Amino acid sequence: MKREDGLVCCTVGDKQYALRGADVRQIVRVEKMRTAAAGDSRAGTLDLAGQAVPVFRLGSVLGRVAPQRQAPVQGGNHIAVTGEGGEVVGWLVDRVVRTSLSEDAQVAPLPAVVGPTAASWFEALVKLGGTSILLIAPQYLNPLAQRKLRSDFGKGLGAPILHGKSATSSEQVVLLFSTPALPRCAATRFALSGRQVASIAQPLSPIPVPGSAPYVAGVAWWRNLVVPVIDFRGAGEHDDAVQRRRQVIAQCGPRVGNTLIAFAVDAEISLHRPGAGDERAAGVPCPPFAAGVFEVGGEPVALLDLDALFAPVQRQAEGIPA
Repeated sequence: MKREDGLVCCTVGDKQYALRGADVRQIVRVEKMRTAAAGDSRAGTLDLAGQAVPVFRLGSVLGRVAPQRQAPVQGGNHIAVTGEGGEVVGWLVDRVVRTSLSEDAQVAPLPAVVGPTAASWFEALVKLGGTSILLIAPQYLNPLAQRKLRSDFGKGLGAPILHGKSATSSEQVVLLFSTPALPRCAATRFALSGRQVASIAQPLSPIPVPGSAPYVAGVAWWRNLVVPVIDFRGAGEHDDAVQRRRQVIAQCGPRVGNTLIAFAVDAEISLHRPGAGDERAAGVPCPPFAAGVFEVGGEPVALLDLDALFAPVQRQAEGIPA
């Protein structure tokens, strides 16, 4: 991304998104739009140099509101026009502001774990001062383009960051914890290799990403990296206490690009050095996202396999059945 191109920041209600300045062909007032007929998925059309350009409400496309449920056109003051050839499209937003991309602005791609749709709709997360904005990839968002997901989804992202840890200090210990954020199973607690634990931190503040996998609560910054915040519970199952829990920031393996994830854990956590007494728990089924279930301190503990938990997202992106 060229910093000299700058950004076009688009406000939709209380949400803000950005387009690369190089992607925006033109910005026009909404008065130039011809309103679409009732029931049409478009907000209207523009006549640009003799070409009829479809216009969509950006907020509706990101929310994938069904056409028959869309309200009549109201609000929206500007249209940002993107695309080339037969894929020129206008995005109806409330407000647009062109801004430069300063040298200290942070730009980081979204990890594959967010899901193929979100990683196709958005190129990156951009931090401008104290504000974080999702950077739209309009060529993958156009409802009329019938475009497949990005072919480079999840490629080359999430280089290993834990290689500096000492094998003697971390490889031979596991972190024991309980959490409401992972899928339920017969084990009462989980274990994770010490080599995969990047940090135990205060709760991160997730930024929701439209189109994410259902278990992604949002993404957050951690040490200038974008980290998906994971929670496999349904929206109605969340509770206020989760905001008071600490979060484990852990690194996945090569099958999902060595990306980092964060998830809430209960207060009682401990380090454990596996020994001969840690035998496989008899009669306790092993969940598909664990390397095994072991008896530790008299209770069944599932040894977490993060790649097995998230690899189906990667396979889906590559067109391979999960």
